[in-house]
Amino acid sequence: MTVPRSGSADLTPAVLIYNASSGQGRRTTPDELRDALWSAGFDARHRPTAHASDLNAALADVTGPVFVAGGDGSFRAAALHLVGRAGVTVGVIPLGTSNNIARTLGLDDDPLALAGRYRDGLSAPFDAGRIRAPWGEDVFFEACGCGVFADVLHAYDPDAPKSPFRAVGALMEVLPDFEPLELQITVEGQLYPGPPLTLLEVMNIQATSNSLRLAPDAHPGDGLLNLIRVNGEERDGLIAYVASLMGGTFDELPSVREHVTPRLQVSYHGQVFHVDGETREPGPPGGAVDIEVWPAALQVLRPAGG
Repeated sequence: MTVPRSGSADLTPAVLIYNASSGQGRRTTPDELRDALWSAGFDARHRPTAHASDLNAALADVTGPVFVAGGDGSFRAAALHLVGRAGVTVGVIPLGTSNNIARTLGLDDDPLALAGRYRDGLSAPFDAGRIRAPWGEDVFFEACGCGVFADVLHAYDPDAPKSPFRAVGALMEVLPDFEPLELQITVEGQLYPGPPLTLLEVMNIQATSNSLRLAPDAHPGDGLLNLIRVNGEERDGLIAYVASLMGGTFDELPSVREHVTPRLQVSYHGQVFHVDGETREPGPPGGAVDIEVWPAALQVLRPAGG
């Protein structure tokens, strides 16, 4: 049923970005979301985007609320056009598979029910991470890092269609020959020596990728990043890693060290890095990767009761 479009002068103008290819995109339509947002007090105009490249034109002139219906990749694609822009507030409507951004914000409702809850919602800061590296400058919203996860993601090719068979193939390709990384890590100007690392992740939110909850205490509005290091010489067992990820206790494992900081530097030896769900090609060794928090890079809309 479509809500009659009358009396829109009393509603808050908004924009709806909708990714039909997200995990739940076929079960919730743009018109259904517009109806739910209309009932919540928003006149949300759907701006169709067939590809991420269409977002530049779709978001060029926006002010006020922008509702992003999709997964974490959809959030990233839209947020890259909205960071640092005054007067814009992002409302997340999760339609993806992992929905790490939405889960960190406590948004796990049915999409239509959640859209209805945005009435009387309040804005809150959402940090990002800034990267200056030999390959250029980057921004992340979930996490960035290097080590075994970045290598597996690179072998998997995140730009290709999702496939469990390719995922297994990527694991089989990377794990047998993976060597822990000898890295120099500087946190707020202080060198942090340590053993070779299986994993180095810089988290802005609690989880990344397929709900890998590496930093259960991370908060995207605290002006800080959570550095996670996994000792490559004294690893915990596979069952312990899996159980801790499921139970939200990964940071409590003996092989894991966590440090909360606004900035850090990692030596660059040509290793693969991931930036959210994307990877950066290995390059010539030399230099460093500088990572710092971008406080309140975005404003996100928190629904009533959230």
